[in-house]
Amino acid sequence: MYQHAITLRSGLEPKSPLSRLTAGLKLHMRALGAPRLTRDWLDLLNSHAALRQLAALQPRLIHKIYRPWLSKRYCQHGRLAALADHYRFIVQHGLGEATVQAARHGLELASFTGKSGAHYTIELRAVVPMEREGELVLQLLCQGALVYALAFSFLHEGTARQIGIGCVQGPQCGGGLELGREATRDLHGLRPKNLLLKLVSQLGHAWGCERLVLVGNSNRAVCGKSIRKGKVKACYDSLWQELGAASRPDGDWQLPCAPLQAPDMEEIPSKKRAEVRRRHDLMTQVNLSVLAKMVPVKVA
Repeated sequence: MYQHAITLRSGLEPKSPLSRLTAGLKLHMRALGAPRLTRDWLDLLNSHAALRQLAALQPRLIHKIYRPWLSKRYCQHGRLAALADHYRFIVQHGLGEATVQAARHGLELASFTGKSGAHYTIELRAVVPMEREGELVLQLLCQGALVYALAFSFLHEGTARQIGIGCVQGPQCGGGLELGREATRDLHGLRPKNLLLKLVSQLGHAWGCERLVLVGNSNRAVCGKSIRKGKVKACYDSLWQELGAASRPDGDWQLPCAPLQAPDMEEIPSKKRAEVRRRHDLMTQVNLSVLAKMVPVKVA
């Protein structure tokens, strides 16, 4: 485990001397503007060996309290509290080692085959990518190529435990949309984003979380420039409505964390039942694999 104390200097990535100097000045100016916030954040990161190792592996972790994160409804102190919720959850539930592995090179949670014979995996990443939109990222990959990703964090709202979802999207390359369509056909009609959302919902249910809190369009943590350049195209409000989520007064949406339900075959036309059954069997298989890696005590 990483034993050295985390300081502001730990947030400087290996760059050219000039770039490192510029980044160091910017980081220290932010720290001077929010000294108590900075002190509390560094204290948290130094409170556990796994968190020190995470910050050493991914220096961008130190910057998170100074920038929009997960949902724009968070002020600076609300952002620190939410980040602290997540990392205390990680430590208290024995997820430190898994998170470190996910931050270092990714952690495979499930492996399965589509009906075409293509090989799919579900992998967990941490801290980055999607650094503004969640601390953990579930990725669906096909033959090693990214198909879809979802960023999430463990949070509290009063006494209620919940999961915040800040992003769900395909790859930024031009063929991303076609990858998603091909995967949907290959997974018996199961859309990649629905697969990832159901997996996170199941994780939340296994860990005693009451709900998923889904970021609304107006609260997205990405900057306006990204939207103007066309890098952010998804309409999250429409997606959450389609999934039956309820709108919240703060601009976000919510869904309950509920156990996976078997489809009612009596309500499904007979010619579609075989595919629906295969889709449910696949979802169950992947879900059990993910839970076994992330919540071993619950699955045993």
